[in-house]
Amino acid sequence: MQEKPKAHNYILENRSRLILSGVHEVGGFSYTEIIAYTTQGELRIKGNELNIVKIDVESGDMEISGKIYSSVYTDNTHRVPNNFITKLFK
Repeated sequence: MQEKPKAHNYILENRSRLILSGVHEVGGFSYTEIIAYTTQGELRIKGNELNIVKIDVESGDMEISGKIYSSVYTDNTHRVPNNFITKLFK
């Protein structure tokens, strides 16, 4: 029996608190950008003073705080290693 992918939810409150579900990996984070890999693809969150408040890899829940300016999804669902060869062929 094939397992169903976990549901993905995106709840943004006052552009200062983001609650996500269906997150299976965090690709990178800084005070201005967070990259999360979700069941619906790669999610790039941009802002200022971003902070990962909570992350639970077993349940896939994640909470982010800060000034959220934008979020963009791509179809990439798995992290690609960011090494010299990858950069060379971009």
